[in-house]
Amino acid sequence: MSNEVLVRTISGVTLGILVLLITWIGGLLFDVLSIGIMALVFFEWYRIVLAQKPDRIIWLAGSAAITATGICVLAGYGPLGVAISMCGAAVVGILSKIRGIAWWPAAGILYASFFCVAFSELRNSGDGYGFAAIIFIFAIIWSTDVFAFFGGRQFGGPKLAPSISPKKTWSGFFSGLLGGIVGGVVAASLMTPSAIAWVVALSAILSISGQLGDLLESGLKRRFGVKDSGSLIPGHGGVMDRMDSVIIAAFVAFAVGLLLSGNLMISRGGNNIALQLLGP
Repeated sequence: MSNEVLVRTISGVTLGILVLLITWIGGLLFDVLSIGIMALVFFEWYRIVLAQKPDRIIWLAGSAAITATGICVLAGYGPLGVAISMCGAAVVGILSKIRGIAWWPAAGILYASFFCVAFSELRNSGDGYGFAAIIFIFAIIWSTDVFAFFGGRQFGGPKLAPSISPKKTWSGFFSGLLGGIVGGVVAASLMTPSAIAWVVALSAILSISGQLGDLLESGLKRRFGVKDSGSLIPGHGGVMDRMDSVIIAAFVAFAVGLLLSGNLMISRGGNNIALQLLGP
């Protein structure tokens, strides 16, 4: 085993165990994890899109919006954090226009903050299904990645989006979709009494969402000529490089649970989101 593969394996396993442990604990520690990921994702996004033209005013305004969202999450008012981040993104968008900068920094605020709120609210929604919901998402995304990698290598064929990610194929996409469904069904079967038809459908939705999230980040990096979003994780790159699929899948899962609850509450626990997502 080469040193690069060894470093990649050790860092990946270590981070995976740490994240799973914090997910099991939940509560404040999980909120801190969600906020930490949000801050790092926003920093990496900003680093990518404004590498050629850094702007302190845009950075400070975006950081203020991210900080305010984090405070809302810690206080148990995640959905309010969504509203605040949208206002912050609007302000940054206006400032960017005035200062001759494209809208990318504003999009980064929404990308990072929506994930943070979704991740935290799903885990700590207070209905007893929060842990199952996060593990369900992880199982789908990890299975999708593994099946897509090996399926794409085994079957090859037409490219999925050659202008965005030249290595991805349709065979990898459908292999990943199958893997995501298998992973979701296994995880749900072990933890919840959810109806199998619903689990299959939801697993497919989240697997596709995760793959779209991967393409989104690949497109962003290609647009700005960046190989990795950062270098924080040895052998893996940046936080966005590891979380791109989870970011979109978590937000989609949150949106589905919120839609099923039919009741938007600004305080945590009012919607029983995880229960609506995976309950009987």
